[in-house]
Amino acid sequence: MPVPDCPQCGDPVTRILDLAYGYWEWDVDAGKYEHRTCSDRVDVAPWVHDTCMGELRDLHPQNDYSGANT
Repeated sequence: MPVPDCPQCGDPVTRILDLAYGYWEWDVDAGKYEHRTCSDRVDVAPWVHDTCMGELRDLHPQNDYSGANT
């Protein structure tokens, strides 16, 4: 089955993260964790591409992608 491409960066989506509420990243300059989000909207898609952290609003890991373009 071909792997679908990310609508944000165009790379193949080989890993999908479930980050509906964002993630925490260490900020070296601040010396603490900073909360990061994958969207500036309230209705953020729960799935994001692990490479670019772009939303995958129309992708779901359990969908059938046998007809997807590569």
